Amino acid sequence: MLDASLHGAALLDLGIKQDPEAVTKYPWAIKKESTAETLPTGASMLEIFDSIGMGRSLLILGAPGSGKTTMLLELARGLIARAREDVTQPIPMVFNLASWTEKLTLADWLAQELNNLYSVPRKTAPDWVKGNKLLLLLDGLDEVQQESRTKCVGAINEFRKQNGLTSLAVCSRSQDYADLNAKLSFEGAIEVQPLTQKQITEFFNHFGDETSGIKQALEKDNALREMAETPLFLSIMLMTYRSKQDVEILGIGDEKASRKHLFDTYVERMFDRAGSKNKVYKKQDILYWLSSLAAKIIEFNQEPYLFESMQPEWLNNIKKIRAYRVTCILVSELSGGLIVGLAFGFIFGRAYGLLVGLIFGLFFGLSASQKKISTVDVLSFSWKRSGIGLKIGLGMGLSIGVVVVLILGLIDGLIVGIIFVLMFGLGMGLSFGVIVNQIDQATVPGKKIIFSAKNFLFSSFFGGLVGALLGGLIGVLSVWVSDGMIISQMVGALNIYVSFCLIGGVTNGLISGLQYGGVTIIQHSTLRFLLALNNLLPWKLVPFLNHCVDLIFLRRVGGGYIFIHRLLMEHFAEMYVETSTSKGN
Repeated sequence: MLDASLHGAALLDLGIKQDPEAVTKYPWAIKKESTAETLPTGASMLEIFDSIGMGRSLLILGAPGSGKTTMLLELARGLIARAREDVTQPIPMVFNLASWTEKLTLADWLAQELNNLYSVPRKTAPDWVKGNKLLLLLDGLDEVQQESRTKCVGAINEFRKQNGLTSLAVCSRSQDYADLNAKLSFEGAIEVQPLTQKQITEFFNHFGDETSGIKQALEKDNALREMAETPLFLSIMLMTYRSKQDVEILGIGDEKASRKHLFDTYVERMFDRAGSKNKVYKKQDILYWLSSLAAKIIEFNQEPYLFESMQPEWLNNIKKIRAYRVTCILVSELSGGLIVGLAFGFIFGRAYGLLVGLIFGLFFGLSASQKKISTVDVLSFSWKRSGIGLKIGLGMGLSIGVVVVLILGLIDGLIVGIIFVLMFGLGMGLSFGVIVNQIDQATVPGKKIIFSAKNFLFSSFFGGLVGALLGGLIGVLSVWVSDGMIISQMVGALNIYVSFCLIGGVTNGLISGLQYGGVTIIQHSTLRFLLALNNLLPWKLVPFLNHCVDLIFLRRVGGGYIFIHRLLMEHFAEMYVETSTSKGN
């Protein structure tokens, strides 16, 4: 991320001012007075961080686009280099606070993110957090939902009380932090300062006559000159207005209008670049889809964007969400319900098949339509959990067997009881033993959906095999059941055996497959279909997102995507409001 940042190549020596008044006095901190002087130029973030001392904590403030995240990542790079040389050093790890919720303590959230982002095992992650083995670099305090930011500050302060030897740094926009009713209890705070006119001039002088139009425009336009004090805008100006005359840049208006014009021009410039042409997507469609995407990422705090993590709420209104639920029910009926119904209908007749198929499909359809979309990445088996399920199943089977003995008599009752003991005991034993694990860190977009599809096929095959064997065993036992039962009307033991194998294999195979990956595929495909149908996102998402990476609107982070800067994402989100009513005109 640091190497790909827009203004990372500028190598600007940003001014930094200490701001101790931004934090409350930490008990072990040395009292420092506020000063208007910036820290000496050339001081690295690692040197500034080290100067705080053991168990250090630092707040990094700055205006939007001022380079806060860049400085945090520079600090991360220095800390990583140090940790590679000395294994006793804590492990530097970067997290984005946007995903924090009030339901979790900071320690619990960190353990969850360690598993989600860095694939640290669930059992190991809490020990790393509580054992002071990490050095935490937390970006985006201002990206936490506004109503939760004060509580997030409280959660960080509480974590500091419990884990005082864990070093950490937090980034936030200055104004958003100042608006809070609470302060972080940290040892130090710094604020990134705007670029000086001398730095801006030297930056553009490096590119010679190509930037003469920009320099002339900066002399005449105060709003543009103020924007140039921010590294992000300075770099975008270079990419957007390079080789343009000042008359093409001036006459925009106030700072807000200038910023909008700058981003609009940047977007146009990226479309006009050589090699950025794409015959598959129309320019207006790309802008509309990016606007929709940006608005939803902000609304649901899903950064980086993993399209496997989308939920039905991404549909705009309750009617579309209802359409999603109805579609899930219909797809489940047509897939699982139809297959199971045909299996039962082939043996017991159409009426039984129709009834069982409707019940089966409706059950999974309602389940799929209501539950959160959750991918099935890895399946494991726990013998301990399996033993618990086996005991519960045996208890249920024996209970039913006792009741049947009282109704049918000893011999027939024992046979039916054995059937139910086998069904419930083995079935629940296997079901309880399977554990679904999620690995949210993926190197390839859509990998989690591929995992879910593979687990669906594996579970269907294995579950079908177990169901067929169990069904066959039950079929053999059923031969000895009294003439008063329906199954006795079947001719021949072989027919009974084959029939129960078919029913058990098909039913258990589909139940297992749908439970472990199949429902996920139905849910995700239905959501993607409806998003494409309502033109909120294209059906072929990965090619579209990769094209946006080529346009330098997005960048890849593992198996996900992020906008090159939050300000650009906010620009696209505002564009969504403007274009949603005019789409198609």
